[in-house]
Amino acid sequence: MQNNPKPSSVKAIGLLSGGLDSILAARVIKDMGIAARLVYFILPWLSINQPRIQDLAAHLGLPVDLIPLDEQYLEMVKDPHHGYGTAINPCIDCKIHMLQRAGEIMRRTGSHFVFTGEVLGQRPMSQNRQSLDRIEKASGLFGRLVRPLSGQLLPPTIPETEGLIDRAKLLSLSGRSRKDQLRLATEKGITNFSQPAGGCLLTDKNFAKRLSDLFQHGGVSPQATAILQHGRHFRLDEHTKLILGRDEQENDTLIALALPDDVIIQFTDERGPTAILQSTEPSLKQIAVTGGFIQHFSKSRDLPPRTVKYTPKHNPLSICSCLIIKIDAETLSAYKIA
Repeated sequence: MQNNPKPSSVKAIGLLSGGLDSILAARVIKDMGIAARLVYFILPWLSINQPRIQDLAAHLGLPVDLIPLDEQYLEMVKDPHHGYGTAINPCIDCKIHMLQRAGEIMRRTGSHFVFTGEVLGQRPMSQNRQSLDRIEKASGLFGRLVRPLSGQLLPPTIPETEGLIDRAKLLSLSGRSRKDQLRLATEKGITNFSQPAGGCLLTDKNFAKRLSDLFQHGGVSPQATAILQHGRHFRLDEHTKLILGRDEQENDTLIALALPDDVIIQFTDERGPTAILQSTEPSLKQIAVTGGFIQHFSKSRDLPPRTVKYTPKHNPLSICSCLIIKIDAETLSAYKIA
């Protein structure tokens, strides 16, 4: 007779997204008496609400690791093996990448399997039956990947055949309706979860244009992507890009996210939009043109050209100034990325 481990000695690694599905999956596994550890992958372009993620894990009574995704992830997004969805979203490759990293943690910690909150048929590209099988094989977790919310609709996994998981305690959810998940959340007293919204930023057409532009011009660092969801973005030439704030809060955000070699450009009185000029060797003309963008989006658009001050991010004490070159709407449209 096979000597199976007791549930308390079984260990698992779970992917946490902050959404209800991943929380429910963790709860199902925990309720079996399995020692689960959660992993939250931080996308390069998103700031992370660390206390909230830690609160979610604490509410579940489970430890969580916050792991930033890096250049390797961006290279995958740039050239995914399985292609894109509606924009620049490599849903299948993205899931494979995260599961591969979770698998590394599984093996390093001596855990028995990895689990996710995936629901059969919920997402047409990455959660149909064929894609689920493809993802499992490509991730290197064949037989060791458990989907607790749809487990009874899928073939038994190794942890089930070895008696580490009670298959009868897995769920049989499928499709895009979330009524069953919300009912389960109510039953289990789960209230602190992210509501479904616009989805992954990679499905947003404007963000996709910005990221594609960055890839086309050599940008594959997490630091370079962090600024993409803020401001207005313009490409002046192959080596020069500018980003313009839309309000005071966004001005501050752009300054905080500017890279060391970026140039910060503002009106001398610091009113109106702030611009971040990204260029290998910014010329005085480029700075003056950037000043034209600033004035175009300010309350002084129809006034005579103003003076702007500019300073390198890495040397805030080096402040110079120049008179702007006004631009028209046609020029602005020609330079706009998204």
